[in-house]
Amino acid sequence: MSLDNLILLTGRTISQGVALEGGKASRENVRACGICTFDADDFKKLDCLVGTPVKVITDYGEVVVYSTITEEGPHQGIIFIPMGPWANQLVNPSSQACGTPTYKGMKAKVEVVKSGKKGE
Repeated sequence: MSLDNLILLTGRTISQGVALEGGKASRENVRACGICTFDADDFKKLDCLVGTPVKVITDYGEVVVYSTITEEGPHQGIIFIPMGPWANQLVNPSSQACGTPTYKGMKAKVEVVKSGKKGE
């Protein structure tokens, strides 16, 4: 199953800040940053369980992260990935002369990953 025409937002989270104390490569950081958060109604359309790997695709790249449902909302059509190595693979690298890439408002597509095999 997949969802098209989503808007990707990135940002910092409290759990991400706590996890960084253990280092960027720590298990806690992967759990805090290697996720994509969905609106509950959008998540139902994916027909998968929380924690299922999903591939997020933008015009600038793609990444596989773990799925989760937001505790806030509703905000149908919007997904959130915490800033970090996963989000950085999806954003427009052009800083438009301001030194910072665009971290909010990118069009995205999400696909459920059927297995752990690369390319699926």
